[in-house]
Amino acid sequence: MQTKIVKGYFYTILATIAFSNVYVFSKAALNEISLPRFLFLMCGVGFIINLVILAANGGFATLAKVPRELGWIFPTLGFLEIFTVSTFYAAVNAIPQPAVTGFLGNLFPLFTTIMGIVFLRERFSLIETAGIFVVFSGALLTSFSGDLTLKDFFIPGVGLVVLNCLGAATATVIVRAKVNNLTPEILSFNRTFWLILFFSVWVIHAGTPFTFTAKAITNTVIAGILDPVLAILLVYKAYQYIEASRGTIIQSSKGVIIIPIAFLIFGTLPLPHQVAGGVIAMIGVAIIGFGQHAVNKRRGKLATK
Repeated sequence: MQTKIVKGYFYTILATIAFSNVYVFSKAALNEISLPRFLFLMCGVGFIINLVILAANGGFATLAKVPRELGWIFPTLGFLEIFTVSTFYAAVNAIPQPAVTGFLGNLFPLFTTIMGIVFLRERFSLIETAGIFVVFSGALLTSFSGDLTLKDFFIPGVGLVVLNCLGAATATVIVRAKVNNLTPEILSFNRTFWLILFFSVWVIHAGTPFTFTAKAITNTVIAGILDPVLAILLVYKAYQYIEASRGTIIQSSKGVIIIPIAFLIFGTLPLPHQVAGGVIAMIGVAIIGFGQHAVNKRRGKLATK
């Protein structure tokens, strides 16, 4: 049991580092190329690698055994992935500081917790309630533009992050409720299959020329390896060994990890109140995680009686 927990934390730490680098390298690429071209190239890289991994692991044989009544789940998750990836990278493109986008991403566990309560009727504790308020307060501070007028209170791109976290939380709840028996390789392949299908149509419709600098290609390929492949697989692997609540606590630190990486590449830092808000949100995520862990532990004790 202890070995499994160590493996789970190890995969989670690697996934957090991978995700942190996604924010930076995708921002660097988007500074040079348009969003449709970036998403097409990035998801193309991810699709090819996931295809090879699935074929090497005999995943297509496993995929063929999936019951027909679960067939709806693949396009449903695909639609949600298209929505979340589009809003995520649009937010990365709109928000100047990658660390700020990372800090605001801590709204994801907040929405996941709320949806789990509403749709899965999961048990809820006062600790989690406190955590939700702390995360919300931190996100509010991070997204504050410095202008107290209602129109300009939030920095540009905050709405995109909120939509992204809602979409990601919805996908997580569906996976938790319906398809938790599917392998990480199948889930990751399904994700990139629908992404490359959609973004191929988008880039053709947009009519943007396929001209890339060597630097833009390098940054996009790195993002393609990290996001659609490495980070996603590592997260799925981690959740085979530890509860999602434990992994979420570690993943909430990605904003802090992004700061030195972004500073080395862009030479800029987020504002003090944005860092403070990000740290507050991290504390809130930790509170939610500990609350969920306490509920799960209590449920396990009752089940053994």
